[in-house]
Amino acid sequence: MKNVISFSAVCLTLVLTSCSKEKTIDDDLKEVAASMNKATPQNLADGVRLDSVSAQPGRIFRYNYTLLDDVKESVTPEQIEMFKTRAKEGALRVIKTSPDIKQFRDNDVTMVYNYYDKNGKPTADFKITPGEYKTK
Repeated sequence: MKNVISFSAVCLTLVLTSCSKEKTIDDDLKEVAASMNKATPQNLADGVRLDSVSAQPGRIFRYNYTLLDDVKESVTPEQIEMFKTRAKEGALRVIKTSPDIKQFRDNDVTMVYNYYDKNGKPTADFKITPGEYKTK
């Protein structure tokens, strides 16, 4: 998860620093998404694959993952909630502390994380808003 967030931050930083000020942050996020999607799907640690990212209006950056070893029906709601809690805590920690994510923080980008099981069924999701990552 940390590698994906760092990778996306590096792409975002490159685009934001190279673009003219006439573009909006949403335009810049669309360029970052297009660039990142050239490297997807990307297998990550622990049976997670980043399938795609997208930029949505309102400074929203969406990540779509597949949990390669899981089938939604074989996972309990408690296990899903525990996964969501841990994944969100880890993502929030990286977003708050990583210098590579500074452009996300500076531009009040909301990050949305969607996880699907190996059969493509929605399994877990959460979002991290500027209010969450800008608090101490």
